[in-house]
Amino acid sequence: MCARCGTVAEGDTVPVTWLSAVEDGRRLHFCESCARLHIRAIESRLDSLWW
Repeated sequence: MCARCGTVAEGDTVPVTWLSAVEDGRRLHFCESCARLHIRAIESRLDSLWW
């Protein structure tokens, strides 16, 4: 499930087009749409709470 918008991935695994990040010791997954929308903040290594 996307940590930003709640989109659920099909199947048992995370799609390769999704982004994975570790924040505060937790692994978070972001769908392709959220990753594209916030790519500059992600590349700047800002926590998802900020963006």
